[in-house]
Amino acid sequence: MTSKLLNGKRGYLNTANLILLLTLVMVVTHLLQVFHYYLPSGQFKTLHLGLALLIIFTSAAGHAKHWLGRLTYAGCFILAAIAAGYVFLEYEGLITDRVFGPEPADVFIGCLLVAVCLVAAWQQWGLTIPLIGVIGLLYGYFGNTLPTQLLYHGGMGLERLVSYASIPNFQGVLGSLTELSAGTIFIFMVFAGLLKATGGIDFIMGFATKLAGNSRGGQAKIAVLASAFMGMISGSTVANIASTGTMTIPTMKRTGFKAPFAGAVEAVASTGGQMTPPVMGLTAFLMVGVTGLAYDQVILAAAIPAGLYYFYLILAVHLQAARDGIAPNQGPDDTPTLPATYLLARYGHLLIAIGVLVFLLVSRMPPSYAAAYGCLAIVVLELTSSVIRQYRHPLRALGVSFTRLVEGLREGGFSGATIAVIVAVIGIFVEVLTATGFAQKLSYLMLGIADGSLGVLLLIAAAACLIFGLGLPTSAAYILVALLTAPALIDMGLSMMAAHMFVLYFAVFSALTPPVAIASLIAARIAEAPYFTTAVQAVKIGLPGFFLPFLFVARPELLLLEGSPLDQLIVIAISLLALSALNVAMVGQGFIRTNWPQRLILLVASTLTLVPGQLGTLVGCSVIIAMFGFQFTMRPKYATGSA
Repeated sequence: MTSKLLNGKRGYLNTANLILLLTLVMVVTHLLQVFHYYLPSGQFKTLHLGLALLIIFTSAAGHAKHWLGRLTYAGCFILAAIAAGYVFLEYEGLITDRVFGPEPADVFIGCLLVAVCLVAAWQQWGLTIPLIGVIGLLYGYFGNTLPTQLLYHGGMGLERLVSYASIPNFQGVLGSLTELSAGTIFIFMVFAGLLKATGGIDFIMGFATKLAGNSRGGQAKIAVLASAFMGMISGSTVANIASTGTMTIPTMKRTGFKAPFAGAVEAVASTGGQMTPPVMGLTAFLMVGVTGLAYDQVILAAAIPAGLYYFYLILAVHLQAARDGIAPNQGPDDTPTLPATYLLARYGHLLIAIGVLVFLLVSRMPPSYAAAYGCLAIVVLELTSSVIRQYRHPLRALGVSFTRLVEGLREGGFSGATIAVIVAVIGIFVEVLTATGFAQKLSYLMLGIADGSLGVLLLIAAAACLIFGLGLPTSAAYILVALLTAPALIDMGLSMMAAHMFVLYFAVFSALTPPVAIASLIAARIAEAPYFTTAVQAVKIGLPGFFLPFLFVARPELLLLEGSPLDQLIVIAISLLALSALNVAMVGQGFIRTNWPQRLILLVASTLTLVPGQLGTLVGCSVIIAMFGFQFTMRPKYATGSA
């Protein structure tokens, strides 16, 4: 009977229908909160996290293959409902009467809430995320037994630890990060779900095909553009690879690219979307929440580095296609190029919705309001567009569009629920490290090792970000490195913007760095390529992602933090030239096939160009221009190997 009741495909309770119901409830309550603010912050955070837990455990029960697994997740569902319900109903008493003296029931419920969050995170994201939460709890409790000055602290009793992890202080799983998830991130995930369900991927693929489909290496360039567009609105690099990569990677392989290269291109392009404006894979809003910087400042600062990154990637694809002899439109399964008029007629309303979102964000409307209005714009425009396209059968058109919109709300709500659990568990770690003083002590230690050298500190911070970010989703990785490494950079004299952009880049690119390289792992599976070969290729293609943070610290004009518009244009031009030389040196292909002596010269010249100082920049640019001029004049002699 129990097995039948919990079966995800048949029986009295269909888990798919329950997930749909819960996600719709979650979407509606969050939109109402945005427009009417009907609940206090603490209660709304509890509702947000509680619904997220119920959605995740319902999904887990539906996917469990054995009755014991379904029964276990059903039990977790009930425990999550009890914990969240208790906190919701006891909210007034918790924040007034029991802040300094929680009752035994409060401590028990606090422990229960933390436990179900850890289980939910493990179910959705594997061991890494919950392990971070557990380490935070153990460190808080046993810190007074640790030997070194860096790790030692006075220790936390159970009541105090639970207060920092959940209630009655409303920190940890119910802290500021969960507030950011509830108030902003969730609504953007709903927007992304609606955009995807109403044809966003088809539009992006068609648009990318129109731009790059007929050029050399066109299929790989389509992958770059499509993944950049999808990545900027997706909160997960892995999800972006899984959605666009299943289409782009096989097509790249069929048109002549080797499997590891095809997987690497998709991994690098999807990863780059996480720092591409205007949404930056949700990290823009995390950065606003963590730093207090204005949203328009963040996206303006991110724009030029993101443009340089994708310039390098598209050029790398073009040069690799030239090196491998891949001609335009080569391959049996070229993606058909749809007329621009058809794309605009079919999907133009989505462009309007995206335009509404960006306009409202740049106008400094609170991100939650902007995203909510963006969601409403998609709903209204999708229904209107369907009726106009199928004016002879308006009811049928409305029915089809309504189904798509409901699916978008379900997908966006579910994605938002999974992000909520990540953020909640990371919140435990953040609160404990802050309360014990570890974050501050680590910052002082890094400053001590650097001994006044900004270059050394940047290298230490970069290595720390890559290590702390291994295996973590972008949102979790950024939060962690922003806490642990950004303060030291700021203390050394970097601006808040430069420090957080620096750590963001390395947190994002930890997804490409072996031995974990989660982005390369997923792309390699789709490409049916060796994992390590794909990961090494991804690091090679994504090289500017590791150089750009140092470059915009050395040349803050790239973040629009200093200099006149002319100064900024000059620095951008120098950067483009240097990255072009670096690309040719790495691929071994320029206007002609490039031998190793030439590659070494270009590598040294690009390094000189990127290092601050007029002499090095002048020498480096001169060598690069001379080398490119030589290659261009030699094209007729090496026509078969020219780009």
